[in-house]
This record gives sequence, C-alpha cells and structure tokens, in this order.
Amino acid sequence: MHYRQNWQGILSICRKAGKLAMGLEPTKDAMYRGTVSGVLVASDASAKTRKEAAFYCGQAQVPCLELAFTKADFAKMIGRGSGVLAICDDGFFRKMQLLAEQEKQEPRGEA
Repeated sequence: MHYRQNWQGILSICRKAGKLAMGLEPTKDAMYRGTVSGVLVASDASAKTRKEAAFYCGQAQVPCLELAFTKADFAKMIGRGSGVLAICDDGFFRKMQLLAEQEKQEPRGEA
C-alpha cells in the first residue's frame, strides 16, 4: 500500500536522523527537554497509554496523532514496536500531519 510506504520512509529517515523517541518514557523525557514537535500513538496502544500520551501532549502543548497503525506496524517500519513515538523535528512532523490528513481523505483501497 502506498500510504504505508510513505509512512515507513518518513519514520525510517526520522529514526536515522536521531529525531525519534520510541516509547512513553522516552517521549516524556523529550517533552521535558522541549524537543518534541508531535506525538504518534498506535491504534492498539492501551487506554492508559493513550490517556497519558494525551495528558503529556496537552501539558507540553504539542499535537498528538492517533494513527491506524498498530505497534506491530511500527515494528515493521522502524524495527521496534512501540505504542508511542515522539517526533523531535518540526519538518518531519509537518510531513506526517500531511500524510495523516491525506490518509483521511482517500479510501484505504485506493491508497
């Protein structure tokens, strides 16, 4: 699927550039340092994890995107499964917001 390739590409580049924090604790640490541009949450993250991610995003005033990807999808894309990913670069996160918006606008079968 084309949308999955786009996500895999941008997440892979983001990780290689050192601009990705994987997991809730590293995400919270990055938020305390003020380096987070936005947060991605997997669709199968626990309710507690989602609630905590939303809380910390609200505190740090950073956007939080809940995606249709699972932790296993993230593992395939970046080599490590995690329910929460923090993007620590404005440009990468803006691109991810565009991808998420495009994904909402086009049907899954045609992506």
